[in-house]
Amino acid sequence: MGRPPKLYSFPDVENDLAPNLRKYILAEQKEALARHGKFRVGVSGGSLPKTLSRALLAPNPPASLDKWEIFFVDERCVPLDHDDSNYKALKNDFLDQLPEDGPKPKVFPIDETALDDPQEVADQYEQTLVSTFANRDSVKLPLFDLILLGCGPDGHTASLFPDHALLRATDAWVLSITDSPKPPPGRITLSLPILTHACAIAFVATGGGKKGILKKIFEADDEGRALPSALVNEGGGDKVSWFCDSAAVEGVGFPKRTSVI
Repeated sequence: MGRPPKLYSFPDVENDLAPNLRKYILAEQKEALARHGKFRVGVSGGSLPKTLSRALLAPNPPASLDKWEIFFVDERCVPLDHDDSNYKALKNDFLDQLPEDGPKPKVFPIDETALDDPQEVADQYEQTLVSTFANRDSVKLPLFDLILLGCGPDGHTASLFPDHALLRATDAWVLSITDSPKPPPGRITLSLPILTHACAIAFVATGGGKKGILKKIFEADDEGRALPSALVNEGGGDKVSWFCDSAAVEGVGFPKRTSVI
């Protein structure tokens, strides 16, 4: 794996993890704006939008939020106002909480016109990436400035699940899945090579329910190494940072850090 990922452990999500996550995101934003004047971020769903809101809304939203371009690491093939929609979670927990007169990010949701055909939704979203990140023929993989991920209790991340064939995909940027082990079954997801290609990758994993799977991922035995989140660790190396609370890393022997410098 080369240089290992960074594992941060904080006693409290609200008072410790969120401020450190904010510091980390703003540092990545500063580097991205210096590179190309944009901050291109991929976000997942679950509890991440709520944590993102805690990190970025206090004391004030980032002044350069209008330079952000937000994409979805994965999305469920449901209407954008459906309770299972990652877009709806981001909208409710973060976008709708921004001041009305303040800067707003540009957000790229899925096209709702082909929800009964996940492959078509994936193809359309790939074209969205192509139009943003340059011509598909000249760019092998889109380079995100930051990808924000969650980790499921089975070790899945995005909509890449353990032992699934999608983990072996190497060419497509956006993949479709019709047999997701978690409902809804129809989804799209960025491929593993895109996740690990990003300039920076951050997982947010909190709560005692995660300590078993984090122990497997960071102890990296044969079973743990094959988990999707561990594959991101392996491919991303020291570009990967984990933001966890104390409950999630209880019993995890991997060296932990307590603050973002």
